[in-house]
Amino acid sequence: MTPTASLRLEDFIQAVQSQLDNAQAAMAVKARNANLPLTFAIKDINLDLRAHVEFADSEIRIRPAGAGEVEASVFHLVFTTITRPAIEENARSFSDDSDDDSLDHVTELTHEDRKRLEWAGVRTVRQLQQAEEHNRVGALNRVTNLPLDRLRAVLSRVNAPEVQRVEPVAQGEPGANPAGPPLIRVIGRNLVRQGQLPRVQIANRPVAILKSSPGELLVAPDHQQWAGELSIAPAPQHATAMSFDLSAFAPSSLEARGEVAPPPFGSPPQDLEVLQ
Repeated sequence: MTPTASLRLEDFIQAVQSQLDNAQAAMAVKARNANLPLTFAIKDINLDLRAHVEFADSEIRIRPAGAGEVEASVFHLVFTTITRPAIEENARSFSDDSDDDSLDHVTELTHEDRKRLEWAGVRTVRQLQQAEEHNRVGALNRVTNLPLDRLRAVLSRVNAPEVQRVEPVAQGEPGANPAGPPLIRVIGRNLVRQGQLPRVQIANRPVAILKSSPGELLVAPDHQQWAGELSIAPAPQHATAMSFDLSAFAPSSLEARGEVAPPPFGSPPQDLEVLQ
């Protein structure tokens, strides 16, 4: 680090913590290998840091003071021990949901906007959606000073449903009934809102929904609904549509009445022709 370079305060604290963790791991190895009945550990560490404080891009940054620089600020840091339960109880949780994108993917938000939302505890798209579901958008507006119309525009975009692909469900796959009618799987985002079933139509007619989640729908079309426009409306103000053609996988009208066995469904999704 050069004398003129600055470092985020949180990075400095994380670096010190990492090295303290390494020291603790070394003491554990020593205790196990030497079979010591008693050894010593560090309980608290006091550290005085002389540095210049800078504020840039909504971050506090520190620059170590050089020799003879009397105008530098003094940080008095005290590091103490903490157990795993205390960490798990107090640390913020990070979602394991692969569909829960960070706000970095929301192009309508600037870096400064994302920082202000992070200060308010909103770090992911799902957390932003939950703020709307609990009528907290006005509170976010007051806490972050972000314009209300911008927040609403962002929410409109992240709440918009999206169909990514439509594919037949092969017999033997999870969710498919070998004795039942052929099914179609719809893959996308925001297909379900607040646990309510969406309104799904194919060729301007409703279609039965057998399984639903924000990322996937399992529907049972009749023999005339294997091609045309698929429309999904998770909420009155949010809807999407997509044209598709799976007619090659559709049972005939005789098959639909049970007079002829349906054809096998084993072709992979990449063989389908899906029209946007």
